[in-house]
Amino acid sequence: MNKQNRTRDIAFTGIYIALIMGVGYALFLVPLELVTAMVFMAGVLMGRKRGLLIGLLGEFLYSALNPLGSGLLYPTGLAMQVLAMGLIGLCGAFLRSTVLRPHYRILDFILLGLSGFGLTLIFDVLVSIGFSIAAGFNWRAIVSVFTLGTIFHGTRLLTNTVIFMAFVPVTSKRVRAAIPYFRDRK
Repeated sequence: MNKQNRTRDIAFTGIYIALIMGVGYALFLVPLELVTAMVFMAGVLMGRKRGLLIGLLGEFLYSALNPLGSGLLYPTGLAMQVLAMGLIGLCGAFLRSTVLRPHYRILDFILLGLSGFGLTLIFDVLVSIGFSIAAGFNWRAIVSVFTLGTIFHGTRLLTNTVIFMAFVPVTSKRVRAAIPYFRDRK
């Protein structure tokens, strides 16, 4: 890889992380979360390495610099957030051919919806356990956290399922078509 391509990769990675953070903070008080979908799309648009890196670094910065409370105060919870988002970016790369398919089948939308549901569930479970452990909760208290968070988690699962079915494929294809850098990615 030549120096110009490497510089371009670093620049697009930084820009994409900044976009994720900006969208995440802008929608912080709205019951709509796009960070998960955007990290997944990083994997779709930029491949395994960049998807993983953007998931890990993007979530670390998003959580650590959060103006409503830094994830640095809860290292176990922060670690789970970062791990889960790295996995989400990686999964985006593995589903790249489905997301960027020229013509979708019904099964493609079902697969993407199930991916959104499953990845959101993994994130929510890992983060709930991580923050509960950081707070010193025992297993009974952790179960209470899940029970009390049912409405929140259910809403996130439902909205991310729809976002992955509708927003992710259309937006990924449009971004790829509009920005030559993404068309050159394998």
